[in-house]
Amino acid sequence: MILTILILVSLTLLITIFWQGSLLIATMIGSPVVYSYRGAVIDSMNLAKAKQGDLVIDLGCGSARTLITAAQKFGVKGVGVDRSLYCYLRSLMNVWLSGNKDNIKIIWGDFSKAEPYLKKADIVYLYLLNTTLKQIEDWIFSSIGDKTKIVSLAFYFEKHKPIADINTFTLGKETKARLYAKA
Repeated sequence: MILTILILVSLTLLITIFWQGSLLIATMIGSPVVYSYRGAVIDSMNLAKAKQGDLVIDLGCGSARTLITAAQKFGVKGVGVDRSLYCYLRSLMNVWLSGNKDNIKIIWGDFSKAEPYLKKADIVYLYLLNTTLKQIEDWIFSSIGDKTKIVSLAFYFEKHKPIADINTFTLGKETKARLYAKA
């Protein structure tokens, strides 16, 4: 009995260390893991005029909540990329549990892993800090297709101006979702 309890406590501790360590590393080399409200995701997809069959790419997909919501509400297909192993594994589980495993692909790695999909994407969804957007701005605008739309929740690009925006709420605060297109 004591051995069973020790094993369970040890496993719980290891999982917690793995989870926190993975999130800490992701934060140190990129953006922190922050989950957007479902309403903000729906507002963002409405802003981009998401429709059945669209391909949505989510860079820094976290728990895949955005892609799952977009697939369920709008009928889109999705590709999510996250560098945190914990987020990758959690996303795989969430996609499977939601019944969207045939519509959503999750990739573990940095954003460059999404490059083969960006030219084909209808929408790229971003919930990334301004500092991260600044780092990827030139790359992402040169990597997307001519008709690809980018939606950024709460944060904005320095060099590109949004073509539209809407007010929405996430993390209990009013913010904006901004829509960008290739110039």
